[in-house]
Amino acid sequence: MFETDSAHLGVTVLGSGSSGNATIVHCGGEGILIDAGFSFREFKRRFEESGLADTIRLRAILVTHEHDDHVKGLRVCADNLELPVFTTRKCADVLRRRDAKIGHFSLIAPGGMFTVGSFSILPFSIPHDAVDPVAFVVRKDEYKVGVATDLGNGNHVVQYELQGCDTLVLESNHDLNLLAASSRPWPLKQRIMGPQGHLSNDASSQLLSKIIARNTRNVILAHISHECNKAEIAEDCARKCLCSCDRGDVALSLADQDTPIQTAWL
Repeated sequence: MFETDSAHLGVTVLGSGSSGNATIVHCGGEGILIDAGFSFREFKRRFEESGLADTIRLRAILVTHEHDDHVKGLRVCADNLELPVFTTRKCADVLRRRDAKIGHFSLIAPGGMFTVGSFSILPFSIPHDAVDPVAFVVRKDEYKVGVATDLGNGNHVVQYELQGCDTLVLESNHDLNLLAASSRPWPLKQRIMGPQGHLSNDASSQLLSKIIARNTRNVILAHISHECNKAEIAEDCARKCLCSCDRGDVALSLADQDTPIQTAWL
């Protein structure tokens, strides 16, 4: 069981990668779940392993986009936990067409702030090959958390919204050389490398160098490919970026596909 602290703002990545994604932002005994890409049974296992199950009450599920690795467990998780689901209208339409049993959605729009419990949340548009995909900035008191795990490039909107985050969950999906050498079909490689695909380690570090701020304390690298990346390569690239920004003091961690990681606290 991991350390928990109800008095501070924490970010706990329960898992991140092509097999499933789920992140909890929590403080003061309440939390929000960003994406539900695991079965309910698997989510419960990870939730309990993280040490949060007995200490926080989830208030909502936020959905970034409709890809299966982000919504695989959405309906069952929402039903069993009796949680409202926040997503964009276009994403909701896709999810309803897939599953007629899915319940009510609380609709949000990129750029429109909303609140869940004591959290203020801003969804913003990101470049990804999905239907109206968004990333989220979550604010609690003086703290700001940014979660952006599926995006093809760090455009001006992304840079603007992620500036000044205390904790960043940022995609570092692939190493270009490993992707090129992989057995994946060429069209898939093009999609991954494209402007609406996924951030390479280099692109992630370039974006990080533009958005890191004096108050940034935690960086979590996410959506790291098993086949087209290695944790040590992604970590080395990010550490070089932090050192070049004279921010070797920032706590750097890597999200894992198979197990929750230690909570990043503020």
